[in-house]
Amino acid sequence: MAEARKPRLLVAIVACYLFVVGCSAGPGRNNVNEVYQQLRQRPDIGQAVARYEEMLSKLYERLAADFPAMGWQRSKDRAGASACGFDFPGLNTADGEKRGLEAWEAKGNLPDPEWKRALVPVGEIAKGYGFEGPATIVDRPGDHKVIFKDGYAAELSFGTAVNTLLTLDTGCHLTAEAHRRGTPAATSTP
Repeated sequence: MAEARKPRLLVAIVACYLFVVGCSAGPGRNNVNEVYQQLRQRPDIGQAVARYEEMLSKLYERLAADFPAMGWQRSKDRAGASACGFDFPGLNTADGEKRGLEAWEAKGNLPDPEWKRALVPVGEIAKGYGFEGPATIVDRPGDHKVIFKDGYAAELSFGTAVNTLLTLDTGCHLTAEAHRRGTPAATSTP
């Protein structure tokens, strides 16, 4: 009886392996041209950042007007760029990037009733720029955090605990030069 199970077990293992390998490879998963053309449908990183900065300015203006005692300030601590990573395999690191934009921060906590009031304009402005949400990450007395995401995988985060912080990380976008070139760079990263 044990001998009869071996072929079935082997077939099941091979079927599972093929399913997993097939799903992970997916159509075009390793095709840098498909990845590149997908990213060409997006604005280049400079255009995307300009639009996100416009949104952040509107958010700042609204929060500063509604909560002037908070003393909102720009924080350069988290501004920077990075490669697109595993979401876009094979893309040359010089062709595309993600960016963390300068954050807006305020010393101190927004009390719970103020948090609810602040969340309304943040959501309205974010939705006006194509963001969906909010998705609640933390929601307990004196400690709140939500995120909004757009169709390009950008993430707007708004939270309050010890301090209050508004951050934005872009999704992957081609550089302006890579967008104009129209084809992937000659050397791709694995």
